[in-house]
Formats: sequence, structure tokens, C-alpha cells
Amino acid sequence: MGLSIVNYSTGENESGTWGVLRDSGIYPIHTDFIDHRQLMAAYFNQREQFDNAIGDIPVDAGSVRFNSPVSQDVQLYCQGLNYADHRAESGASEEEDEENLVFMKAASSICGPDDTILRPRDCQLLDYEIELGLVLKTDIDQPTNISEAELSQYVGALVLVNDVSARDLMFGAPMLQWFRGKSQRTFCPTGPVLYLMDDGDFEQLYSLELTLTLNGEVKQNAVTGQLIHKPAKTLSEISGFANLLAGDCLLTGTPGGVLAGANLKVAMAILLNFQKDEKRREKFTRAQLARTRFLEPGDVLELSIRTTDGAIDLGRQRNQIADA
Repeated sequence: MGLSIVNYSTGENESGTWGVLRDSGIYPIHTDFIDHRQLMAAYFNQREQFDNAIGDIPVDAGSVRFNSPVSQDVQLYCQGLNYADHRAESGASEEEDEENLVFMKAASSICGPDDTILRPRDCQLLDYEIELGLVLKTDIDQPTNISEAELSQYVGALVLVNDVSARDLMFGAPMLQWFRGKSQRTFCPTGPVLYLMDDGDFEQLYSLELTLTLNGEVKQNAVTGQLIHKPAKTLSEISGFANLLAGDCLLTGTPGGVLAGANLKVAMAILLNFQKDEKRREKFTRAQLARTRFLEPGDVLELSIRTTDGAIDLGRQRNQIADA
């Protein structure tokens, strides 16, 4: 089995300490790792020294504040429309399944698993997206054909991520700004657990259950076995045009159940006003708000990813929404 790593702060140490989470106790790692890249390199390349640095006296997990276990100097590669039910609710056709939608998200959006999510002042369509994040343990700096059997040579860790999205900024801003709509500060709650994988863990990669609730109501629930474009294929595709570095993250897409959706009014708002940015945003926003209520200040999101037997558990996120 792998190791559940967390980064936490107490009243005495606000800068963050690395530790191993076991049950309700955190065992501090007595090292000076600057970020998760250094920690992962030590775990996979200097395992004996790493294990010897784990302390014997636990800290109560209920007495600390969890930070993101992924630092803000990474590249965040994201997949879109990678679950069939999310494709359907977005209005994408089954014929488009062959196209693997890949985009980027700013690392400055990363925040802690319990941090407040700030709704931008010009945003009315704030939405959630629970996703499984894969963290690389080695560089991929040339075109590489990776098979499923070889995935463990490149992926070192799993992490729970919320790809928070401002739909009106994505589809209403000039020329459809996905990067802008997904990269606002606090738009990527991450953690609490960075699960360092052993080879045997990859057998359960497609048995992870994702669950998101909004104010206690289940909104998203799926299993990673439903992914359309698997990680090995996606990493191979990305390596064909870009360098990936150890520590970088691949967000594998969200299942159905997001607040935004497609109907005739939504589609026409985009198509008929494609080159009229202000009008398109106004009509798109109005059509979406007529469908459903979006995230508002005071709302609470709770997220989890785990196997049904609990062998792999990426922890829980709890985020409240507030205006920026």
C-alpha cells in the first residue's frame, strides 16, 4: 500500500509541516522539503531515508489546518467532458468522444482543502467540478507512448481536486475564456491527502468513487472506471506537444451533476452571439439562471474520493462560498 501525505499548520507553525496521515493521527516527517516535488523524489528514490524521517509521536488530525499538498509552482493540465454523463449534460454528442479535450488552469488557483472559495465580483454562474488529480513523479520531455501497464513509471500520486469554474467568464468573456473562468484565486481546492502510490495501487485506479454534496445534497457521484480518455492515453497525447515535469498534475475531468447545463436557449445564446461578447454573456447567463441556481455566498461544498473498501482515501474537502 501507498502512503497518505498531508501538509498541515498549527498555531505554532503556520508555514506548514509535512506528515503521514494514519487513522486520526499525523506523524510529522522530520525533513526540510520545500515542496511536494522534493518530497516525492525522496519517497521514490531514497525510500529508506524517507521512512527513517517519519516521527513516532502523532499530532491529532482534528487539531490542525490542512494546506494544499501540491505547491503553486506546477502545471495544471485538465481534461474536459471526460465522463459520458457530463458530456450529455453539456450538450456534446457521442460522436465527439474521440476528441480528448485538454486545457490549462493557473496554479495560482490552488488553495487548501478547507479554504473559502471566493466568488469574483463579476461572476453569477459559479460552479463546482470534483476531479481526481494525478501527480507525475518523473519528467516527460519528449513524445512518449505510454501504455496502461507503464503508467506507474510516470504517475506517483493521487489527489482530490475541485476544478471550480465561473461559467459566465468562460463562455461570456471575449473569445470564450476557459483559462480565465477556471483560474481565479481559490478556484482549485486541493487535498488534503497526497496519496503516494505503490505499484499495487494502480489496480484500484479505476475503482475510486467521487462524491460531491452541495449543502448536504449529493450532486455528483461516479466511479473513475467511467473515464472516457484514460490517463495513459492523455499523458501520451500531451507529451506530443508539451513538456510535463515531475510534480505536475493532470486533472482527469468531472462527472455529471454540475450546475451548468445545455438546452436550446443556452445553445442559441452562444451560437447567435458568438462574436458579440457582451450580448453573448448576457444571454448565456440569463439562460443558465433560468435553468438552475448557481453557487452563492454561504453555500457549503463537501467532496471526497475513496475506494469502497477505504484502502485508498484522499480525504475530505469542505469549502464555503463567499464573495471576493
